Amino acid sequence: MMRLTVPSWVIPGTYLENLTFLQGQPAVKGVELLFFFYDRETQSLLQKEWKGILALRNRFSFTAHLPEPLRSLHEELVEQTLPLTEHYIFHPGPPEDAPALAGLIASWMNRFDRGKHRFLVENTRPGRFEALLAYLPDEAGICMDTGHLLLEGKEPGAFYRRFKERIQEIHLHGLDYERARIDGRLPDHRPLRLEEPWFQEVIPVLAAFPGTVNLEVFSWEEVLESIGVLQAAGLI
Repeated sequence: MMRLTVPSWVIPGTYLENLTFLQGQPAVKGVELLFFFYDRETQSLLQKEWKGILALRNRFSFTAHLPEPLRSLHEELVEQTLPLTEHYIFHPGPPEDAPALAGLIASWMNRFDRGKHRFLVENTRPGRFEALLAYLPDEAGICMDTGHLLLEGKEPGAFYRRFKERIQEIHLHGLDYERARIDGRLPDHRPLRLEEPWFQEVIPVLAAFPGTVNLEVFSWEEVLESIGVLQAAGLI
């Protein structure tokens, strides 16, 4: 059965403030710690809250979204979070950077994986994912992001069937161009809709998926909306 997780930003606040809020939400089993940026402010906040975050490892499972672009200097972030983190999600860079990035990931896998296949490449932007995958070790895992696939006009169900043996995490969210025109946000990272054909197709996938499913939306209201869809589909 899938393990339902959410990002570490569903209410305005710090990592620990979000985790404290999520403690009272029984449907949420895990949290994706977001490190889209890893500047001095983020470093300071993580150091300040680290003991409190660690204290919740019996309540939540944890994954971490690594910065983009990913650099060797981010190794300190991996080292600090290693006792807590099940998966590290990273984005592929430009195709010309693929050999260097693959080399960095391979070195981290050699040092930190310990047979757990922690590092998962996420499908983002046409061409980047395919270019990097050609250089990565075969044991490198994949995070399937449904919103990114939909933006490219691809079917998440077909992508899952192609990479099923390597997919260990799913970032689950939909598209809403109408809301995007109103609020100015990106069209992806939107709540699920039960009637969407792509979602109907992946219901059997989600029902059988044994890994982490992250509702990658960035407000509690949108999390609740998506949880309602999962409940209506009989998935939780």
